Amino acid sequence: MTSRSRRLVRPAAAVVPLALLVTLTGCGSSGDDANTAGDITYPTVEFSTPGEGISLGHDDQEIGDTIPEPLHVAEIDPIRRDQLVAVAGGFGKLELGVNVLDPKTGVAGSRIVVGPGIWDPVIHGFVGETPSDPAVLAAEVWRPRGSRGAADFTVSTYSGNLLEPAEALLPDVARVHSRPGSNAVTSDGRYFVTWDDGLYGVRVVDLETKQQSGAVQIVGCGPFTWTVDHEIYSVCEETGELIRISVGDDGVPAETARAKVLPEDFVSARKVGWAAEARKALLVGENGDVYVFDFSNGLPQGAVTPIGNAGQPDGRFASDVIDNTGTRIAIAYTDSPIHPSSARGGDLTRIVLSDAANLAPIRSLSLQDLGLTDIASMAFSVDGATFYVLGGNPEGQGEAAQRIVGFDAATGQQVSSAEISGNVEDFTDLLTPEVIG
Repeated sequence: MTSRSRRLVRPAAAVVPLALLVTLTGCGSSGDDANTAGDITYPTVEFSTPGEGISLGHDDQEIGDTIPEPLHVAEIDPIRRDQLVAVAGGFGKLELGVNVLDPKTGVAGSRIVVGPGIWDPVIHGFVGETPSDPAVLAAEVWRPRGSRGAADFTVSTYSGNLLEPAEALLPDVARVHSRPGSNAVTSDGRYFVTWDDGLYGVRVVDLETKQQSGAVQIVGCGPFTWTVDHEIYSVCEETGELIRISVGDDGVPAETARAKVLPEDFVSARKVGWAAEARKALLVGENGDVYVFDFSNGLPQGAVTPIGNAGQPDGRFASDVIDNTGTRIAIAYTDSPIHPSSARGGDLTRIVLSDAANLAPIRSLSLQDLGLTDIASMAFSVDGATFYVLGGNPEGQGEAAQRIVGFDAATGQQVSSAEISGNVEDFTDLLTPEVIG
Protein backbone atom coordinates (compact mmCIF):
# COMPACT_ATOMS: atom_id res chain seq x y z
CA MET A 1 0.00 0.00 0.00
CA THR A 2 1.41 3.39 -1.02
CA SER A 3 1.30 6.63 0.94
CA ARG A 4 -1.76 7.56 -1.07
CA SER A 5 -3.49 4.52 0.31
CA ARG A 6 -3.38 5.96 3.79
CA ARG A 7 -5.66 8.88 2.97
CA LEU A 8 -8.59 6.82 4.14
CA VAL A 9 -9.02 8.11 7.68
CA ARG A 10 -6.70 6.69 10.34
CA PRO A 11 -8.22 7.11 13.80
CA ALA A 12 -5.88 7.82 16.68
CA ALA A 13 -7.35 4.90 18.51
CA ALA A 14 -9.60 2.16 17.23
CA VAL A 15 -9.58 -2.70 17.86
CA VAL A 16 -8.98 -5.05 20.46
CA PRO A 17 -8.14 -8.67 20.65
CA LEU A 18 -11.23 -10.82 20.87
CA ALA A 19 -10.72 -11.53 24.56
CA LEU A 20 -10.88 -7.83 25.39
CA LEU A 21 -13.80 -6.74 23.25
CA VAL A 22 -16.38 -7.61 25.88
CA THR A 23 -14.28 -6.05 28.64
CA LEU A 24 -13.99 -2.80 26.74
CA THR A 25 -17.66 -2.43 25.91
CA GLY A 26 -19.04 0.68 27.52
CA CYS A 27 -15.65 2.07 28.59
CA GLY A 28 -14.86 5.67 27.88
CA SER A 29 -11.98 6.91 25.78
CA SER A 30 -8.61 7.76 27.24
CA GLY A 31 -8.30 11.07 29.08
CA ASP A 32 -8.68 12.77 32.47
CA ASP A 33 -12.24 14.07 32.14
CA ALA A 34 -15.18 12.05 33.37
CA ASN A 35 -18.24 11.38 31.23
CA THR A 36 -21.35 12.82 32.85
CA ALA A 37 -25.01 12.00 32.19
CA GLY A 38 -27.48 13.81 34.47
CA ASP A 39 -26.44 13.26 38.09
CA ILE A 40 -24.42 10.16 37.28
CA THR A 41 -20.69 10.42 36.71
CA TYR A 42 -18.89 7.70 34.79
CA PRO A 43 -15.12 7.51 35.28
CA THR A 44 -13.00 7.24 32.18
CA VAL A 45 -10.68 4.27 31.78
CA GLU A 46 -7.21 4.89 30.43
CA PHE A 47 -5.48 2.25 28.36
CA SER A 48 -1.91 1.54 27.39
CA THR A 49 0.01 -0.61 24.93
CA PRO A 50 0.85 -4.12 26.21
CA GLY A 51 4.30 -4.45 27.71
CA GLU A 52 6.39 -6.94 29.63
CA GLY A 53 4.34 -8.94 32.10
CA ILE A 54 1.02 -7.92 30.55
CA SER A 55 -1.28 -10.66 29.28
CA LEU A 56 -3.96 -10.29 26.65
CA GLY A 57 -6.44 -13.11 26.83
CA HIS A 58 -4.06 -16.07 26.79
CA ASP A 59 -2.70 -16.26 30.36
CA ASP A 60 -4.24 -15.31 33.67
CA GLN A 61 -3.02 -12.05 35.11
CA GLU A 62 -3.03 -11.06 38.76
CA ILE A 63 -5.86 -8.71 39.72
CA GLY A 64 -4.42 -5.56 41.26
CA ASP A 65 -5.78 -3.02 43.71
CA THR A 66 -6.52 -0.36 41.08
CA ILE A 67 -10.24 0.03 40.37
CA PRO A 68 -11.19 0.25 37.57
CA GLU A 69 -8.48 -2.09 36.37
CA PRO A 70 -6.00 -0.73 33.82
CA LEU A 71 -6.65 -1.80 30.26
CA HIS A 72 -3.82 -2.86 27.98
CA VAL A 73 -4.88 -2.79 24.35
CA ALA A 74 -3.15 -4.37 21.38
CA GLU A 75 -3.49 -3.14 17.78
CA ILE A 76 -5.12 -4.99 14.94
CA ASP A 77 -2.90 -6.70 12.40
CA PRO A 78 -3.31 -5.16 8.93
CA ILE A 79 -5.18 -7.25 6.38
CA ARG A 80 -2.86 -9.07 3.97
CA ARG A 81 -3.40 -9.68 0.26
CA ASP A 82 -3.76 -13.43 0.87
CA GLN A 83 -6.57 -12.98 3.40
CA LEU A 84 -10.33 -12.48 3.17
CA VAL A 85 -12.89 -10.65 5.28
CA ALA A 86 -15.56 -12.84 6.88
CA VAL A 87 -18.81 -11.40 8.24
CA ALA A 88 -21.23 -12.92 10.72
CA GLY A 89 -24.27 -11.09 9.44
CA GLY A 90 -28.02 -11.46 9.70
CA PHE A 91 -30.90 -9.03 9.32
CA GLY A 92 -32.08 -7.40 12.55
CA LYS A 93 -28.85 -7.84 14.52
CA LEU A 94 -27.70 -4.89 16.61
CA GLU A 95 -24.02 -5.56 15.86
CA LEU A 96 -22.08 -7.62 13.33
CA GLY A 97 -18.84 -9.47 13.85
CA VAL A 98 -16.16 -9.07 11.19
CA ASN A 99 -13.08 -11.30 11.15
CA VAL A 100 -9.92 -11.26 9.08
CA LEU A 101 -9.75 -14.81 7.70
CA ASP A 102 -6.81 -16.85 6.43
CA PRO A 103 -8.58 -18.93 3.77
CA LYS A 104 -5.78 -21.49 3.49
CA THR A 105 -5.75 -22.40 7.19
CA GLY A 106 -9.30 -21.41 8.10
CA VAL A 107 -8.06 -19.39 11.09
CA ALA A 108 -10.20 -16.37 11.95
CA GLY A 109 -7.94 -13.62 13.27
CA SER A 110 -8.64 -10.01 14.22
CA ARG A 111 -12.29 -9.41 15.08
CA ILE A 112 -14.03 -6.08 14.57
CA VAL A 113 -17.57 -5.39 15.74
CA VAL A 114 -19.52 -2.98 13.52
CA GLY A 115 -23.07 -1.72 13.23
CA PRO A 116 -25.59 -3.20 10.76
CA GLY A 117 -26.79 -1.70 7.51
CA ILE A 118 -30.44 -1.08 6.72
CA TRP A 119 -30.81 -4.41 4.92
CA ASP A 120 -27.52 -6.12 4.07
CA PRO A 121 -24.27 -5.30 5.89
CA VAL A 122 -22.39 -2.37 4.33
CA ILE A 123 -18.78 -3.40 4.94
CA HIS A 124 -15.54 -2.80 3.05
CA GLY A 125 -12.21 -4.34 4.06
CA PHE A 126 -8.84 -2.96 2.95
CA VAL A 127 -5.39 -4.43 2.42
CA GLY A 128 -2.94 -2.64 4.72
CA GLU A 129 0.70 -2.46 5.76
CA THR A 130 0.52 -1.07 9.30
CA PRO A 131 -2.05 -1.27 12.13
CA SER A 132 -2.94 2.39 11.59
CA ASP A 133 -3.96 1.77 7.98
CA PRO A 134 -7.74 1.53 7.47
CA ALA A 135 -8.84 -2.08 7.97
CA VAL A 136 -12.64 -2.00 7.76
CA LEU A 137 -15.17 0.65 6.79
CA ALA A 138 -18.85 0.21 7.64
CA ALA A 139 -21.95 2.28 6.97
CA GLU A 140 -23.94 1.69 10.14
CA VAL A 141 -27.39 2.24 11.61
CA TRP A 142 -27.44 2.65 15.39
CA ARG A 143 -30.97 2.56 16.84
CA PRO A 144 -31.30 3.44 20.56
CA ARG A 145 -35.01 2.48 20.58
CA GLY A 146 -35.22 -0.01 17.75
CA SER A 147 -37.39 1.00 14.82
CA ARG A 148 -39.45 3.40 17.00
CA GLY A 149 -36.71 5.74 18.17
CA ALA A 150 -34.17 8.07 16.68
CA ALA A 151 -31.29 6.49 14.77
CA ASP A 152 -27.73 7.54 14.07
CA PHE A 153 -26.47 6.87 10.55
CA THR A 154 -22.69 6.72 10.48
CA VAL A 155 -19.78 5.79 8.24
CA SER A 156 -17.02 4.43 10.48
CA THR A 157 -13.43 3.47 9.70
CA TYR A 158 -11.82 0.89 12.00
CA SER A 159 -8.06 0.46 12.49
CA GLY A 160 -5.42 0.60 15.22
CA ASN A 161 -6.83 -0.62 18.54
CA LEU A 162 -10.49 -0.15 17.48
CA LEU A 163 -11.56 1.72 20.61
CA GLU A 164 -12.29 4.97 18.80
CA PRO A 165 -13.10 4.46 15.11
CA ALA A 166 -13.09 7.49 12.83
CA GLU A 167 -16.77 8.27 12.43
CA ALA A 168 -18.66 10.44 9.98
CA LEU A 169 -22.22 11.22 11.06
CA LEU A 170 -24.70 11.27 8.18
CA PRO A 171 -27.83 13.44 8.04
CA ASP A 172 -30.97 12.00 9.63
CA VAL A 173 -32.52 11.68 6.17
CA ALA A 174 -29.72 9.45 4.86
CA ARG A 175 -30.69 5.93 3.84
CA VAL A 176 -27.63 4.10 2.52
CA HIS A 177 -28.65 1.49 -0.04
CA SER A 178 -27.12 -1.63 1.45
CA ARG A 179 -27.20 -4.12 -1.41
CA PRO A 180 -23.72 -5.22 -2.60
CA GLY A 181 -22.46 -2.99 -5.39
CA SER A 182 -24.54 0.01 -4.35
CA ASN A 183 -21.81 1.68 -2.29
CA ALA A 184 -18.05 1.98 -2.66
CA VAL A 185 -14.85 3.70 -1.58
CA THR A 186 -13.02 5.63 -4.30
CA SER A 187 -9.71 4.15 -5.42
CA ASP A 188 -7.67 6.78 -3.57
CA GLY A 189 -9.54 6.17 -0.33
CA ARG A 190 -10.83 9.74 -0.13
CA TYR A 191 -14.59 9.30 -0.55
CA PHE A 192 -17.30 6.86 0.44
CA VAL A 193 -20.01 6.99 -2.23
CA THR A 194 -23.43 5.41 -1.96
CA TRP A 195 -26.76 5.32 -3.64
CA ASP A 196 -29.28 6.70 -1.15
CA ASP A 197 -32.84 5.32 -1.00
CA GLY A 198 -34.31 8.49 0.47
CA LEU A 199 -32.52 10.83 -1.91
CA TYR A 200 -32.98 8.68 -5.03
CA GLY A 201 -29.46 9.62 -5.94
CA VAL A 202 -25.83 9.58 -4.86
CA ARG A 203 -24.53 10.73 -1.49
CA VAL A 204 -20.80 11.35 -0.92
CA VAL A 205 -18.88 11.30 2.38
CA ASP A 206 -15.39 12.83 2.64
CA LEU A 207 -13.40 10.37 4.76
CA GLU A 208 -10.70 12.93 5.53
CA THR A 209 -12.99 15.61 6.94
CA LYS A 210 -15.46 12.99 8.24
CA GLN A 211 -18.41 14.89 6.80
CA GLN A 212 -20.85 14.57 3.94
CA SER A 213 -19.42 16.57 1.06
CA GLY A 214 -22.34 16.49 -1.34
CA ALA A 215 -25.31 14.72 -2.87
CA VAL A 216 -27.22 14.70 -6.14
CA GLN A 217 -30.70 13.38 -6.93
CA ILE A 218 -30.98 11.27 -10.09
CA VAL A 219 -34.42 9.69 -10.30
CA GLY A 220 -34.76 6.65 -12.53
CA CYS A 221 -31.17 5.43 -12.30
CA GLY A 222 -29.01 3.41 -9.93
CA PRO A 223 -28.56 1.98 -7.45
CA PHE A 224 -25.03 0.89 -8.41
CA THR A 225 -21.77 2.70 -7.69
CA TRP A 226 -19.01 1.26 -9.87
CA THR A 227 -16.11 3.65 -9.26
CA VAL A 228 -13.02 4.49 -11.31
CA ASP A 229 -11.00 7.19 -9.56
CA HIS A 230 -13.63 9.84 -8.77
CA GLU A 231 -16.04 8.72 -11.48
CA ILE A 232 -19.15 6.70 -10.59
CA TYR A 233 -20.93 4.58 -13.19
CA SER A 234 -24.45 3.21 -12.89
CA VAL A 235 -27.45 2.12 -14.96
CA CYS A 236 -30.78 3.67 -15.93
CA GLU A 237 -32.95 0.64 -16.61
CA GLU A 238 -36.01 2.26 -18.15
CA THR A 239 -34.07 4.34 -20.67
CA GLY A 240 -31.43 1.69 -21.46
CA GLU A 241 -28.60 4.03 -20.51
CA LEU A 242 -25.34 3.84 -18.64
CA ILE A 243 -24.65 6.98 -16.63
CA ARG A 244 -21.51 8.70 -15.31
CA ILE A 245 -21.55 10.72 -12.09
CA SER A 246 -18.38 12.68 -11.34
CA VAL A 247 -17.22 13.69 -7.85
CA GLY A 248 -15.59 17.13 -8.09
CA ASP A 249 -12.57 18.42 -6.21
CA ASP A 250 -15.01 19.79 -3.63
CA GLY A 251 -16.52 16.34 -3.09
CA VAL A 252 -19.82 17.25 -4.72
CA PRO A 253 -21.24 14.70 -7.23
CA ALA A 254 -22.83 15.73 -10.52
CA GLU A 255 -24.17 13.86 -13.53
CA THR A 256 -21.70 14.36 -16.39
CA ALA A 257 -22.66 11.90 -19.14
CA ARG A 258 -25.13 9.29 -20.35
CA ALA A 259 -24.98 6.76 -23.16
CA LYS A 260 -27.91 4.74 -24.50
CA VAL A 261 -26.06 1.48 -25.10
CA LEU A 262 -28.22 -1.21 -23.45
CA PRO A 263 -30.58 -3.48 -25.43
CA GLU A 264 -34.33 -2.95 -25.32
CA ASP A 265 -34.87 -6.10 -23.25
CA PHE A 266 -32.30 -5.14 -20.59
CA VAL A 267 -33.36 -6.12 -17.07
CA SER A 268 -31.41 -4.91 -14.07
CA ALA A 269 -30.55 -6.73 -10.83
CA ARG A 270 -30.49 -6.25 -7.06
CA LYS A 271 -26.79 -6.96 -6.58
CA VAL A 272 -23.77 -6.45 -8.81
CA GLY A 273 -20.02 -7.09 -8.78
CA TRP A 274 -16.88 -5.11 -9.54
CA ALA A 275 -13.47 -6.12 -10.95
CA ALA A 276 -11.33 -3.29 -9.57
CA GLU A 277 -8.09 -4.06 -11.43
CA ALA A 278 -9.81 -4.53 -14.79
CA ARG A 279 -12.35 -1.73 -14.18
CA LYS A 280 -15.16 -4.02 -15.25
CA ALA A 281 -18.60 -4.49 -13.73
CA LEU A 282 -20.70 -7.64 -13.51
CA LEU A 283 -24.49 -7.54 -13.71
CA VAL A 284 -26.60 -10.68 -13.94
CA GLY A 285 -30.07 -9.43 -14.84
CA GLU A 286 -33.20 -10.96 -13.37
CA ASN A 287 -33.88 -12.58 -16.75
CA GLY A 288 -30.49 -14.32 -16.61
CA ASP A 289 -28.61 -12.14 -19.10
CA VAL A 290 -24.99 -11.69 -17.98
CA TYR A 291 -23.36 -8.32 -18.67
CA VAL A 292 -19.72 -7.36 -18.18
CA PHE A 293 -19.43 -3.60 -18.56
CA ASP A 294 -15.95 -2.26 -19.38
CA PHE A 295 -15.27 1.18 -17.90
CA SER A 296 -11.50 1.15 -18.44
CA ASN A 297 -11.90 3.80 -21.16
CA GLY A 298 -14.76 5.67 -19.56
CA LEU A 299 -18.41 5.41 -20.44
CA PRO A 300 -19.02 2.84 -23.24
CA GLN A 301 -20.28 4.43 -26.44
CA GLY A 302 -21.10 1.33 -28.47
CA ALA A 303 -23.90 -1.17 -27.93
CA VAL A 304 -23.39 -3.44 -24.91
CA THR A 305 -24.75 -6.95 -25.25
CA PRO A 306 -24.80 -9.83 -22.76
CA ILE A 307 -21.98 -12.37 -22.87
CA GLY A 308 -24.51 -15.15 -22.29
CA ASN A 309 -27.43 -16.20 -20.13
CA ALA A 310 -27.14 -17.75 -16.69
CA GLY A 311 -30.38 -19.69 -16.95
CA GLN A 312 -30.14 -23.40 -16.14
CA PRO A 313 -32.88 -26.05 -16.34
CA ASP A 314 -32.08 -27.57 -12.94
CA GLY A 315 -32.06 -24.53 -10.64
CA ARG A 316 -32.39 -20.77 -10.31
CA PHE A 317 -29.29 -18.55 -10.52
CA ALA A 318 -28.70 -16.66 -7.29
CA SER A 319 -25.56 -14.87 -6.09
CA ASP A 320 -22.64 -14.03 -8.39
CA VAL A 321 -19.11 -12.61 -8.18
CA ILE A 322 -16.32 -11.51 -10.55
CA ASP A 323 -12.60 -11.54 -9.76
CA ASN A 324 -10.46 -8.38 -9.65
CA THR A 325 -8.75 -9.18 -12.96
CA GLY A 326 -12.08 -9.48 -14.75
CA THR A 327 -11.31 -12.95 -16.13
CA ARG A 328 -13.53 -15.26 -14.05
CA ILE A 329 -17.16 -15.23 -12.96
CA ALA A 330 -18.82 -17.52 -10.42
CA ILE A 331 -22.60 -17.94 -10.26
CA ALA A 332 -24.35 -19.93 -7.52
CA TYR A 333 -27.54 -21.91 -8.21
CA THR A 334 -30.37 -23.14 -6.02
CA ASP A 335 -32.13 -26.49 -6.15
CA SER A 336 -35.40 -24.81 -7.07
CA PRO A 337 -36.68 -22.72 -10.02
CA ILE A 338 -38.27 -20.30 -7.51
CA HIS A 339 -36.46 -16.98 -7.14
CA PRO A 340 -33.97 -17.26 -4.24
CA SER A 341 -35.29 -14.07 -2.63
CA SER A 342 -38.68 -15.75 -2.22
CA ALA A 343 -39.65 -17.26 1.13
CA ARG A 344 -39.97 -20.58 -0.72
CA GLY A 345 -36.73 -20.20 -2.64
CA GLY A 346 -34.41 -23.19 -2.65
CA ASP A 347 -31.00 -23.73 -1.08
CA LEU A 348 -27.70 -23.06 -2.84
CA THR A 349 -26.41 -26.41 -4.08
CA ARG A 350 -24.13 -25.67 -7.03
CA ILE A 351 -21.65 -23.08 -8.33
CA VAL A 352 -20.51 -22.65 -11.92
CA LEU A 353 -17.09 -21.07 -12.46
CA SER A 354 -16.97 -19.47 -15.90
CA ASP A 355 -14.86 -17.38 -18.26
CA ALA A 356 -15.80 -13.70 -17.97
CA ALA A 357 -15.25 -13.15 -21.71
CA ASN A 358 -17.92 -15.52 -23.00
CA LEU A 359 -19.46 -17.32 -19.98
CA ALA A 360 -17.82 -20.59 -21.08
CA PRO A 361 -17.92 -22.93 -18.05
CA ILE A 362 -14.61 -23.79 -16.38
CA ARG A 363 -16.08 -26.14 -13.78
CA SER A 364 -19.42 -26.90 -12.17
CA LEU A 365 -19.05 -27.45 -8.42
CA SER A 366 -21.75 -29.44 -6.63
CA LEU A 367 -21.93 -29.82 -2.86
CA GLN A 368 -20.21 -33.17 -3.28
CA ASP A 369 -17.41 -31.56 -5.32
CA LEU A 370 -17.08 -28.86 -2.69
CA GLY A 371 -17.11 -31.30 0.20
CA LEU A 372 -19.68 -29.12 1.99
CA THR A 373 -23.14 -29.65 3.40
CA ASP A 374 -24.30 -26.19 2.31
CA ILE A 375 -23.03 -23.04 0.62
CA ALA A 376 -22.87 -19.87 2.73
CA SER A 377 -20.77 -17.53 0.56
CA MET A 378 -18.03 -17.30 -2.06
CA ALA A 379 -15.24 -14.89 -3.00
CA PHE A 380 -12.09 -14.59 -5.11
CA SER A 381 -8.68 -13.82 -3.66
CA VAL A 382 -7.31 -10.30 -4.14
CA ASP A 383 -5.18 -11.41 -7.09
CA GLY A 384 -8.01 -13.44 -8.60
CA ALA A 385 -5.94 -16.61 -8.68
CA THR A 386 -8.02 -18.55 -6.15
CA PHE A 387 -11.76 -18.99 -5.78
CA TYR A 388 -13.03 -19.75 -2.27
CA VAL A 389 -16.32 -21.24 -1.10
CA LEU A 390 -17.52 -21.21 2.51
CA GLY A 391 -20.08 -23.66 3.84
CA GLY A 392 -21.07 -26.38 6.25
CA ASN A 393 -18.36 -28.83 7.28
CA PRO A 394 -19.50 -32.47 7.17
CA GLU A 395 -16.59 -33.44 9.43
CA GLY A 396 -17.20 -30.74 12.05
CA GLN A 397 -18.75 -31.09 15.46
CA GLY A 398 -21.42 -28.68 16.70
CA GLU A 399 -23.50 -26.01 15.01
CA ALA A 400 -20.58 -23.65 14.37
CA ALA A 401 -18.62 -26.04 12.19
CA GLN A 402 -17.78 -24.51 8.82
CA ARG A 403 -15.20 -25.20 6.13
CA ILE A 404 -13.61 -23.05 3.42
CA VAL A 405 -12.47 -24.67 0.18
CA GLY A 406 -10.15 -23.09 -2.40
CA PHE A 407 -9.99 -23.72 -6.16
CA ASP A 408 -7.56 -22.62 -8.84
CA ALA A 409 -9.56 -19.99 -10.73
CA ALA A 410 -7.86 -20.82 -14.02
CA THR A 411 -8.54 -24.55 -13.99
CA GLY A 412 -11.19 -25.14 -11.35
CA GLN A 413 -9.03 -27.70 -9.54
CA GLN A 414 -9.14 -27.78 -5.74
CA VAL A 415 -6.05 -26.35 -4.05
CA SER A 416 -7.02 -26.08 -0.37
CA SER A 417 -9.55 -27.08 2.27
CA ALA A 418 -9.61 -25.98 5.91
CA GLU A 419 -11.97 -26.04 8.87
CA ILE A 420 -12.90 -22.61 10.22
CA SER A 421 -11.49 -21.96 13.70
CA GLY A 422 -11.24 -19.02 16.08
CA ASN A 423 -14.66 -17.61 15.16
CA VAL A 424 -17.37 -16.67 17.64
CA GLU A 425 -20.31 -17.51 15.37
CA ASP A 426 -20.93 -18.85 11.88
CA PHE A 427 -19.92 -16.61 8.99
CA THR A 428 -22.54 -15.60 6.44
CA ASP A 429 -20.47 -13.57 3.97
CA LEU A 430 -16.99 -13.61 2.47
CA LEU A 431 -15.57 -10.34 1.13
CA THR A 432 -12.43 -9.73 -0.91
CA PRO A 433 -10.42 -6.94 0.73
CA GLU A 434 -9.88 -3.88 -1.47
CA VAL A 435 -6.56 -2.33 -2.44
CA ILE A 436 -6.58 1.44 -1.99
CA GLY A 437 -4.04 3.57 -3.83
